[in-house]
Amino acid sequence: MSNTLIIDTSFGSTVGIVGHEPIVETDSRTHVERLQVNIAKVVEAAGLQPSDIHRVVVGVGPAPFTGLRAGLVAAKAIAFANNAEILGCDSLLPQSLMMRSGAFEEALKNDVICKDSLLHLPNAVDSANSAGSDVKHYVLSLNDARRRQVYMALYDDEGNAVIDMDIDYPQNAAARVNEYVASVNGENYCVDVLGHGAQKYVEDWRNIANVGVIAEVSALDLGVQGLQIFEQCAENCAKHCSDENEHVKAVEPLYLRRPDVSVPNPLKHVLGSGEATRAKEK
Repeated sequence: MSNTLIIDTSFGSTVGIVGHEPIVETDSRTHVERLQVNIAKVVEAAGLQPSDIHRVVVGVGPAPFTGLRAGLVAAKAIAFANNAEILGCDSLLPQSLMMRSGAFEEALKNDVICKDSLLHLPNAVDSANSAGSDVKHYVLSLNDARRRQVYMALYDDEGNAVIDMDIDYPQNAAARVNEYVASVNGENYCVDVLGHGAQKYVEDWRNIANVGVIAEVSALDLGVQGLQIFEQCAENCAKHCSDENEHVKAVEPLYLRRPDVSVPNPLKHVLGSGEATRAKEK
């Protein structure tokens, strides 16, 4: 079994060695300076040395620019220093696997999930009805994009993205989900809404027809099991890479929008200044 280090800074930061408890930082204002310290802590807690790391799995977003970049730089540096394999995993797909694998339900029963994170749970009758084989189950996976927007993707019950990863306003995202699922299923479907952004825009998600679970929960919130889910998603994605170039691209950041920082425009010439005078003479 390889010693796998997980690093994800798509929302706050989560670092951990697969098979051991991770360290989770939810405050995005402080996670950058704590990242290296937390990595050292989880490696030591697992009884390992940095040189024992055989694989690094890093979250590639979608997420805002600065935090995501910090995680990717750290992961690539550690992988390079240890000649370790590096795999990328987007921050949306693991929520789909979390539901499909039964990990969410198990964590719920074992009180791993904070009750305050549960914003809507179907009652027993709804759950029994939705368990039928003819009912399609979807997961709307989210990450907070700030500016009143969310990163989103809709997955079917086989983990296929039926609405590709995108950035949108919550009310638009809910409308897009309603339009898609109604067009292919009629009334026989259930949509679970998971991830960071579920709580902030919960009223928009309640407008999704046949909505199931609404929870401010990502796979990495499940602790040890979450790290395993994250690694499995990265492995599955790597299997679909046809060549080395595609494998490298899988470890590049998914910003989905341009960063706020940009190259400034050239200084304008001011009449009467030396630059303006010289330009006129030419």
